[in-house]
This record gives sequence, C-alpha cells and structure tokens, in this order.
Amino acid sequence: MSSSLLIRNVRPMGASPADVLVQDGCIAAIGAALSPPPGTVTEEGGGALLLPGLVEGHTHLDKTMWGMDWYRNEVGVNLTDKIENERAFRHESGHDAAAQSLVLAKAFLALGTTRLRTHVDVDTQAGLRHLEGTMQTRETLRDVQQIQIVAFPQSGLLGRPGTAELLDQSLAAGVDVLGGLDPCAIDGDPVRSLDVLFGIADRHQRPVDIHLHEPGAMAPSRST
Repeated sequence: MSSSLLIRNVRPMGASPADVLVQDGCIAAIGAALSPPPGTVTEEGGGALLLPGLVEGHTHLDKTMWGMDWYRNEVGVNLTDKIENERAFRHESGHDAAAQSLVLAKAFLALGTTRLRTHVDVDTQAGLRHLEGTMQTRETLRDVQQIQIVAFPQSGLLGRPGTAELLDQSLAAGVDVLGGLDPCAIDGDPVRSLDVLFGIADRHQRPVDIHLHEPGAMAPSRST
C-alpha cells in the first residue's frame, strides 16, 4: 500500500488553492501542480478548505446513547441524583461501552475530529468494564484517531471504598490521565480526596483532569 497521498486543489488554512503531498503521515510539500512519486494515491479536493484534524477536549464516549432509543432522565435536581440514576441504568440495561464508544468515536471522525479526550466511568459497581470497552475502541481506531482516556470516578472517590484501587489499576492498564470529581461537594473532604488522587497520579506519573461543579468558594466564608 502506498505511503504517499496527493490532495489536489485545496486551500490549506484558507490560503490560495494548491496541491498537498503527504508522505509517511507528514506533509512533504505544498504547491501548485505538484508531481508526486510513482504509486502515490491522488484525491481531488475540489477547492475545499483544508484544516488540521479537529480536537475534542472533553467527551464521554463510554456512556453515549448515540443511535439508541431515547432515554428520559427523570430524576431529582441534584448532581448526585443524576449520577446514581445513570450508574443504575447502565448496570441494569447492560449498556455496552465498547460498541457505543466506537459508534460515537466514528461519528467524531467522520466530521473531522482526529484527536479527542474521553472521560470513562470507573466505579465499584461497573469496575473496569466501561474502561476496557473504551480501550478496545482506542485500539481499533489507533491508525486514524488519537483517543486519550481519562479514568473518571463519576460516583466519587471517597464515598465508595475500592474506587482508589480501581483507579490505580486503570493507570497500570494504560490509561492516559487520572480524573477526579468535586473533592468538596461530592467527596466531602477536599484535602483527603486530593491527597489520594494526586498520590495515585504521582505513583504512575500521569496528569490529572478534575471535573469541578463546586458552587462558589469551597472554604466557609468568614465575617470580619
């Protein structure tokens, strides 16, 4: 299979129309009426705008209902109500994170997203099932899409004993980033929550991505 691709008549970053030669995954030349090496695959761009692959910085591939029947989320107004309902629904329905993450990742790819970061739920009810399914998708699409996985304790870190150990196993299994969630509002102890979280990240030398829905300042107000 040829490792060279010539895209004719496109507008790189909105510039004047030109040809773009790609070799071994890198842009080798940009210019008018380029002469490609023998065996090069040629695509006609039709004057279209040529942009780098798009980046999706925050998604949840593992829990998507993309292409499935509509699910009406009738629960309380609190964040914890929504989290508990979602966890129970996925458990009872047998939601397939491998199949669904692949469907949504391909939808992103079809619209030009070649890199994305996805948070994947890790909890003591599902264990690493959702994570393993999403890692399958990452492997399946590795040649066309770069998927960065965040091990995400959606149900909290401290309130469900065993979650920290699951996060540790996630990073050992090849997860890219360690996630966290509301150390005060959800975990109720920001100091201990962050100590545990950063301890795991430091042990595996991984970055941290924390969801914060905390209203106002976490510390109690003081009158003077």
